[in-house]
Amino acid sequence: MIALLSSCGKDATDIEFIQINTNTSQDISGIDTYNNQLLAVGGEVFNQGVSLIGKDSVWTTIDSFSDKRLFGIDCIERNCIAVGESGYYYYYSEEDGWSFERLSGWDFQRSTSTTVNHTVTVSGKSFEGGYIYHITPLHVMDNVVAIEAQLQDVTAVDDNTFVAVGYGTILRSIDGGYTWSIINQEGDFYQSVDFIDPSNGIIVGQAGSILLTTDGGQSWETIKRPSSISANRTQFLSVKYINASTLYIVGDKGLLWRSTDSGQSWDALQVNTDSNLNDLAEQDGRLYIVGDDGYMGMRKL
Repeated sequence: MIALLSSCGKDATDIEFIQINTNTSQDISGIDTYNNQLLAVGGEVFNQGVSLIGKDSVWTTIDSFSDKRLFGIDCIERNCIAVGESGYYYYYSEEDGWSFERLSGWDFQRSTSTTVNHTVTVSGKSFEGGYIYHITPLHVMDNVVAIEAQLQDVTAVDDNTFVAVGYGTILRSIDGGYTWSIINQEGDFYQSVDFIDPSNGIIVGQAGSILLTTDGGQSWETIKRPSSISANRTQFLSVKYINASTLYIVGDKGLLWRSTDSGQSWDALQVNTDSNLNDLAEQDGRLYIVGDDGYMGMRKL
């Protein structure tokens, strides 16, 4: 399942990002905004985890986690939640720094999404199935649901509604993440999901599929179908809204796609790096992208 590095038959357009010195060679998996700055996490599986905080070109390593790579992060005003390998769940605040709990024995926790009253994390490893965990505001796990598919991402639509995606799977919860319904949809290894408001959202798949919803995730329209096997082997990895009309997708080998019409059409761009790009965030009119081998780039929007 491989995505083509072109949209509508057009070649990718080169785009320059300022590369930021992160002082780490570890892969950076996720990034989010937190209290007028940004927090990024990553690491190397079974070797080291890392977290970075900063903005513009000034970044600091605030913690390292021995043998515990972090995969996903989500922040609200109160704190940030991150998840990682071996079932670990982390929470961060400026006052207290990082703390962690273990949700399970060996799950690879892939992604998390947090609201005022609920936190949901999703897991999966090597196509062997996955789990969805519900965590209370006191960071106590009180529910787990087994899923027959590796799960890759989850996001909150509102305080009680969540959408999770993974290998050929789209799931939706309307009770804060305790119970889930399956959304029937043509399959892909869905990698990332995001919402800009309670109605409008997007899903992208590893093989290049793009899906849109206008009803809070109850149904999805296919904007781009999965691509067949391609020699360039580039893949979609993450999608984010910048505003209601502007979205970006990042992926393998500097892949960057941009839409300025709410996801209906896309321009293929090529970042000045060979690194796989894993996530992105916007703050103060700047777009930040993060990827493998400690890569972080910044560009004014």
